[in-house]
Amino acid sequence: MEAYMWIIWLSIFVIALIIEAFTNEIVSIWFSLGAMIATIISLIGGIDWYIELIIFIVISAASLLCLRPVVNKLLKRDEVKTNVDEIIGKKGIMQKSADALNYGEVKIAGIVWTAIVQNDNDVIEKGDKVKVLAISGNKLIVTKVKE
Repeated sequence: MEAYMWIIWLSIFVIALIIEAFTNEIVSIWFSLGAMIATIISLIGGIDWYIELIIFIVISAASLLCLRPVVNKLLKRDEVKTNVDEIIGKKGIMQKSADALNYGEVKIAGIVWTAIVQNDNDVIEKGDKVKVLAISGNKLIVTKVKE
């Protein structure tokens, strides 16, 4: 069986690379690295198949645990807030009063949004300045800005 192990390891290497090519995350490249090392070890000869298996597992696990966080950090791109996410933190003017039982309306950058008060005991009157804290569905969660 040891004579044909290089074929098995090479197959695992190729399959792991193919799987990696079809995924968006870095997942199986670590197993291809382990399979490549196991292929090289099996070509040396005189090493039992279970030793090659242990080497495969150790190399794959070590590269997954040690290198994946580093590679993910290097490949992480700056996230750009788009559309609605850009509204969080902006200030606007209430166009319609809001309290715990009634939605209000807030105008931000010329667009009127449905607004929800942050706390149930808050009452925000028309004309008050508010700050957007978060978004819940299609409604802005706002709090009154103290002047």
